[in-house]
Amino acid sequence: MIDLSDNSSFFRILITGVTSIHGWPIYKKLKSLVPEDRLFCIRPPRMKIPHAGNVTSLCMSDADRLRQIRDSFRPTHVLHAAGVCDLDICEERPKYAHDINVGGAKNIVDIFSSSCHVMYLSADLVFSGSNPPDGGYTEEIDPDPVSVVGATYALAEKEIRRAPRRCIIRLGLPMGDSIQGEKGAVDFIESRLRRGLPMSLFNDECRSCIDCDELADVAVELLFRETEGLYHLGGPKPVSLYDIGKRILDKGKYKKEALKKWSRADDVNGPPRIGNVQLNSGKIERIIGRAIRSWTV
Repeated sequence: MIDLSDNSSFFRILITGVTSIHGWPIYKKLKSLVPEDRLFCIRPPRMKIPHAGNVTSLCMSDADRLRQIRDSFRPTHVLHAAGVCDLDICEERPKYAHDINVGGAKNIVDIFSSSCHVMYLSADLVFSGSNPPDGGYTEEIDPDPVSVVGATYALAEKEIRRAPRRCIIRLGLPMGDSIQGEKGAVDFIESRLRRGLPMSLFNDECRSCIDCDELADVAVELLFRETEGLYHLGGPKPVSLYDIGKRILDKGKYKKEALKKWSRADDVNGPPRIGNVQLNSGKIERIIGRAIRSWTV
């Protein structure tokens, strides 16, 4: 159990991207630990949930509204989990992706960093996975993104590095329930299998899957420690999208013929795909004093 006494007792925490697949479990975790008047959350402009007096809707490009939140809420810590990560949308609308991911990070630093500790949740998509190192990507390896999503995340990290006190966490693939039951790998795959719809998943695109509750536990611990630096956070083994689908299929006892293997080489009309972007989480494990738990469906 995280101790909220002493240093963390004065925290006033702003969370952006509260409805994202990784922001939602962190919000739930902090909600159980922090009084409501010391927690303020931002959701996307057209979202109406979660319903709470300390949650508002706005776009991360709205600098004026962000300044109003700074002046009225007076956060001591910002956990920046907002962003757009849909591969197709970002390839079709690169300026939009840049405005939200890079421009949003710039606004966070420009508006909040002089008085706040900033934590940014990035992703393994900053790597190509074309030549994966043994044991997974470490923090010392330079990003080489192949997609607009990955490129804008890498640029957002550069913006966050301007903050005097900052922590950047590159996440593996978050696995868990989403706020609407529609986001994330588990929700998407299971919704199709439940309806008996055919699904082809890549067997040569691999990521370090991490349970959303585990993600929240580690992120909140590092936040309360006011940890600084760059860290990788993912499960201990790379898992392909097909393997994820197979686990969900077997658990739900869905029709086996609904799931097919697919190779990235066959996806000639789709967005650029990563290969094996397994993350090495050794650095973060040394800080929390334990191994990252494996994801189980």
